[in-house]
Amino acid sequence: LSGMETPSHEYTGGSTKKSIKFFEGKGHDDKWLVQYLCRKQRKYRDAGVVGFKWKPYEPIFNAPAAHAGINTIATLKDPTIKVVRLRRNLLDVQISRRKHTLYTTKAHCMKGDSKCLQNGLITSLDLYTGEMDTLYKHLESLQAHEDRVDKLLHEKNVPHVQVTYDRLYNVDGKGGDIEEWEKVFSFLGVGPASNLTREQLERGMKHAATHPPGHNMTLANYDEVAGALEGTEFENLLHRRHRR
Repeated sequence: LSGMETPSHEYTGGSTKKSIKFFEGKGHDDKWLVQYLCRKQRKYRDAGVVGFKWKPYEPIFNAPAAHAGINTIATLKDPTIKVVRLRRNLLDVQISRRKHTLYTTKAHCMKGDSKCLQNGLITSLDLYTGEMDTLYKHLESLQAHEDRVDKLLHEKNVPHVQVTYDRLYNVDGKGGDIEEWEKVFSFLGVGPASNLTREQLERGMKHAATHPPGHNMTLANYDEVAGALEGTEFENLLHRRHRR
């Protein structure tokens, strides 16, 4: 929707271990981010925007090269580097981690890849979250970490827009929210910042969901989880509208 499609790349690492290795390899390098984006621009000249996934694992707070990268984003003016800050339902994050601990499955499936989609859905059914005390502590830890990332972006004056995974990809099981996507395009200054249609959005989506729309299908102990989270700050994480 913003021009030529470019590959998605978790450049700084798709796990804590990989992120640590990445930034240890960069040392005190303060040019890695600009150099990488420049290479992407030269390679994808017809793209409206280039970038990469920076998953904010712990090294974002203490690795010298990570600090240098954040400072580059915050201070570079011509051109400006912008951050789309995506936050996901923390219960879904925990479920996803549990799933990928138990199974070797692809994190993403292309539309039409029936084998990948079937495997993804099968391995997403009836997962057990573990003990409730442990689950609650994991959610608290995840929330504290994500809030810390947001605080870092604000303190460093990093140009960014806040969006959520659910609104971008799954609103009431009906797909992405048009206004959320228009907010992203407006912030980036490319693509349809207004008058985006459902047809355009669906056509632009290359990947399909690999999990059921409701936690009652995903969680083998859904009732136990619902009871444990009721009345807590995490109660709204449950997708209650999809019932067996």
